[in-house]
Amino acid sequence: MTALRAMAIGLAVGMACLVGGYAAANDEPSYKPPAAAMGDSAGLAKARDAIAAKDYPGAIKILYDLSQSNAQDANVENLLGFSYRMLGQYQQAFAYYDRALAIDPMHKGALEYEGEAYLETHQLPKAETNLATLKRACAGGGCPEVAQLEQAIERYKKQAKN
Repeated sequence: MTALRAMAIGLAVGMACLVGGYAAANDEPSYKPPAAAMGDSAGLAKARDAIAAKDYPGAIKILYDLSQSNAQDANVENLLGFSYRMLGQYQQAFAYYDRALAIDPMHKGALEYEGEAYLETHQLPKAETNLATLKRACAGGGCPEVAQLEQAIERYKKQAKN
């Protein structure tokens, strides 16, 4: 394990303790792992389980290893972004969301989660841009990601008025 990676994992563990209160006070999104997709590796399934258990540092470790072995998996990059976001590490979260969207510009999960991260960092216009892109990605269909991001934007706007 490199020193940088060990330091990142240590920081992630420390941030988990600090962010727990922040997330609970700000309607932390619940993560419901999707049913295993065709081709999901055992590692990705373990990472999804770790995220569902809110073990974000554990998920990051698994996902980082998966990312190193397959840098073209938008799902892995998206879940890395989600895990870092849940730890309040937005710079890393945005970097991984950007990687997921570079691989698949219409990745519904990455568009939704990044939109929520934009709201958490008070960047409403960027969240609204993600919502518009997400609506195009869903091609008029009723994607749950659209509804979730719309609800998050509405909550954000309501809180801004108070």
